[in-house]
Amino acid sequence: MSGVRPSGYHLRCVGTGGALEYPYFFLSYARLDDRTAYVRKFYEDLLDVLELPGTGSRRQPAFRDSESLHLGADWLRGLSRAVGSCRTLVALYSPAYFRSEYCGKEWSAFADRVSRYQEETDVEPHALVPVIWEPVSARLLPQEVKAVQYAESAMGRTYLEHGLLHLMRSDPKSDEYWQVVRSIAKRVRFAADHFALPSMRNSFDLSAVKGCFPVTLAQASSGHVRIFVAAGTIDRLPPGRSRNYYGEQPWLWNPYSPPAIPTAAHRAQKVVIAEGHLTSLEVVDTQLTRKLNQAMRLNQVSILLVDAWSARIHPYRKPLGTYDKQYHPTTAVLIPCHDSDDESGPDNAALWEDLKQLFTRNWLRRNNPHDPVFWIRVSQREFDDLVARIVTVTQNRIAENGHVRRLPPGGPPPPMPCL
Repeated sequence: MSGVRPSGYHLRCVGTGGALEYPYFFLSYARLDDRTAYVRKFYEDLLDVLELPGTGSRRQPAFRDSESLHLGADWLRGLSRAVGSCRTLVALYSPAYFRSEYCGKEWSAFADRVSRYQEETDVEPHALVPVIWEPVSARLLPQEVKAVQYAESAMGRTYLEHGLLHLMRSDPKSDEYWQVVRSIAKRVRFAADHFALPSMRNSFDLSAVKGCFPVTLAQASSGHVRIFVAAGTIDRLPPGRSRNYYGEQPWLWNPYSPPAIPTAAHRAQKVVIAEGHLTSLEVVDTQLTRKLNQAMRLNQVSILLVDAWSARIHPYRKPLGTYDKQYHPTTAVLIPCHDSDDESGPDNAALWEDLKQLFTRNWLRRNNPHDPVFWIRVSQREFDDLVARIVTVTQNRIAENGHVRRLPPGGPPPPMPCL
């Protein structure tokens, strides 16, 4: 493939010598996470702690896609051989990681080798070493990933809550950061030195592996994500609700720690843009059904950001209720709620019961990680992850079932007139 690689792919391996017959570890991470030098620094720091033997330095030879796979090299073959023969896999968990097709393939392929070893020996090798690069809500993780232990109290509270990238940005020389690196190195060394996983080095094609992460199949999508907001304003407050959460316009509504910036709508737009898509912002009105139907015809994703309080009042309740009665597979609903929002907490049973009656059909699939298009009580911490994930899921549906636009029959159109 002439050195071209998929957007989610990035690889670094450390070998046991020579031609990298059995890489000591394989570092699996999303390309989006490598936009700064932090991934490379962690990789180098991990090598420092491992103190692997080798020629020319105290390290064993390193395999990197940018250095070991030259222009014109078969990157897929090299990647397949590395995943199929490495002793351990270090996976940098992040929102981008779980949206990457090839990270999902790498993870699934290595997990299969671990399962085969366990079946043959009845011994669990713990050779898959997860690292919290950036926090990911547990309910967003695939079931296969949840089965792998990735949180250890010895690594420190800051790491568990904010991830390794946060520690590096705060102080890459801190004791807390190096404590985490040493813990990771200990797990890598133990697994690599004590277990010999079955090798698939010469008979393995990673492209044929079905990864367990969501896969972006957006070829049929227009790349346009329409965001609709249903929220009150300072001049039109929902009965019983504090004014601190609202602004002069519906899109200035902020359910998280007011007066935090950006607002929920603008925060969603930032995520969509970071994913490489176009976005527009609208307010829910009586034309919502027509607009959602139009979006489906144009292969566009729609996201409804709904304030639970404002869903009770005019002009939002009727169009939202109409939406619930129809079939819109490429539309998602997020209902944010701040953790310390006492007015909207679980004790306010009437609020959530009213919302349940409004979204009777969609309520049945609420907070379903396998069908992530209707989420209630979305916390500030998981908001960005969910927006990115539902965009991926709905675009997958468009790719599978969207309207294919074909050119009219006949030859090419004549050239445009010009001066």
